[in-house]
Amino acid sequence: MTNNLTTTPSQQPDRSHARARLGWWWPTVQLIVALLLTSGALAYLLWSPHRGPALPNPGAENARQVDAVRSLGPGLIQIAPDTPLGKKLEVAEVAAEQLSAPLLTVTGSVVAELRPGSGPAEDRWQFSTPELLNAYTDWRKSNADVELAEKQLTEIRELTTDRIATQKKLVERLRKLVNAGTDAPKDLDAEEGKLREATIQGRKDILEAETAVRVAARNRAGLERQLSQAGADPHLLGRAPEGAAIIVADVPEAKVGLVRDGQACRARFYAFPGSVFAAKVGSLAPTISKERRTLRVLFELSDADARLRPGMFADVGLGTDSRDALLAPTDGVIHVGTADYLLTGAGPGTWKVTEVQVGEVRGPRVEIISGVKAGDKVLGKGAILLKPFIVQAVQGNKPPAPDATTPPGEKGAP
Repeated sequence: MTNNLTTTPSQQPDRSHARARLGWWWPTVQLIVALLLTSGALAYLLWSPHRGPALPNPGAENARQVDAVRSLGPGLIQIAPDTPLGKKLEVAEVAAEQLSAPLLTVTGSVVAELRPGSGPAEDRWQFSTPELLNAYTDWRKSNADVELAEKQLTEIRELTTDRIATQKKLVERLRKLVNAGTDAPKDLDAEEGKLREATIQGRKDILEAETAVRVAARNRAGLERQLSQAGADPHLLGRAPEGAAIIVADVPEAKVGLVRDGQACRARFYAFPGSVFAAKVGSLAPTISKERRTLRVLFELSDADARLRPGMFADVGLGTDSRDALLAPTDGVIHVGTADYLLTGAGPGTWKVTEVQVGEVRGPRVEIISGVKAGDKVLGKGAILLKPFIVQAVQGNKPPAPDATTPPGEKGAP
């Protein structure tokens, strides 16, 4: 038993030789098998019919959009209706409706109010700021200065006229006496000299009085401008009835064309949300604010119950008279630069870039002040996709590159 389990020295070299022969090709076989399995897996992934979804190609999509739109000339765009872009566009019609809603709503505040009382109206005005009160006080003083200067001028003219007339009578009487030989000529010469002196002095006194009137008037005009810039028109203060209140608001320069003197308005105060106050445009500032690019507008309204106080804020709706209004889809209005545009129908598949003036938004529609007429066909939803071509038509640029086209999913506000 023991001899069978024991390895003889002659068998050991044979087994070592066998292991040496296996050691050089076995790793090679493993490497070849691994390469074959990897190659098979790659081939399966590359040529398998179950492929994943293709990645989107923005360039191809934009190129198709550019091909779907063509420029036919200044301000004209042709859109192929059977293209994906054409199917995204909705055609609407400009509708005419009777409206009394405001053309424009601005936020303002009460700057002055004429409180009820028995004293002079000039003494019962209440203002929102001390600066405004000081400007009003200085303006009232300037009115008194002008009145005093004008009164002095009138008196000086009358005094000069009387003095010269009296001296003329004396000269005429002496001239007759000299001709009669009762008085000496030297007395006549002396009185004629006094007449010339009175005439010259009278002209000087009148000129000084006129200068004083002009200076006082210039000071008053400067104080009037200061009062207006502070937020109150002095002429409006002078003609305001009992219980009047004055609201000041800034209207953007782009909307100045919607405002006119005497225009009917409605005011809603934050302190009295359930009340509506009838108002009207009292005056317009003579200049545009350089910093804000706005026009200051003063509104006058009646506060018979004396509920308002200087400093209260309100939303003022301008243009509340009943009118025929034009309404177009809000989505169709495209803002470019400082203007707004609509694409109006100009033929089958052809649209014209039309500049319009817009008012307030009425839900899904916006009021069009000018630029279109009732019944015009316009593009509504989806018009924002054509903004690069509208910009090209407005500015005269070269056709937009495919990668500059607005992606279909982008949303924009007019």
